[in-house]
Amino acid sequence: MKKILFLIVLSFAIFVSCDDENILQSLFTAKENVNPVLSAAASWSSDAKLAGIYGWNISTDGKVNLLSPTTNAFVYIVQSDSKGSNEFYVPVYAAGPVKSPINFTTMLGYIQDPTAKGILSTIFGALATTNINSSATYHDSPAVLTTMLARSDVSTFRSSHSGSKIDMFLLPSAAISIPGVIGNSSYADWIVHFYTDSNSLVLYYNRQFGTIIKISL
Repeated sequence: MKKILFLIVLSFAIFVSCDDENILQSLFTAKENVNPVLSAAASWSSDAKLAGIYGWNISTDGKVNLLSPTTNAFVYIVQSDSKGSNEFYVPVYAAGPVKSPINFTTMLGYIQDPTAKGILSTIFGALATTNINSSATYHDSPAVLTTMLARSDVSTFRSSHSGSKIDMFLLPSAAISIPGVIGNSSYADWIVHFYTDSNSLVLYYNRQFGTIIKISL
């Protein structure tokens, strides 16, 4: 509820006309707001670094519309070695990134599958001291979803579960502990969550090898 109320407040703070030009200018991928977020986070900690990105209710083209903060968002997880903790930021159209009350507990609340929830809980627990190297290689959100949506298991899940949503997690490869996977600090990897209120399909995309692993039951 706190998350929804916060996003409603943001929607009232965005006083712009919703014409086609504004809509086009308000569509963003995951990578496009990283630098503005880190600039904003510098006031919290001078050594702030990107630790992850949580994409909530992402469109199939891998973007969010900042004019609709009550229906979708990219939340940027920032880490500080000096503070040993994390902060969370969400971009606001025409206003820049602001601190968000959305946190790891909120994110885990959407994961129904116990295996995937356990993996993400372990990863989140490491993010206070782990970040994504500034030179790390990773795909942007549209490229990842193009690959995921072409899979037969994803097509089957979405066909069988009308109205299913898409959440995404960009995380440092070095913090990911999945059987058969060796983390590499030169990369960041995506976990994509297709879900309804009662069903989940969770897939892990390993950037280093270009492989996809199903981590839900």
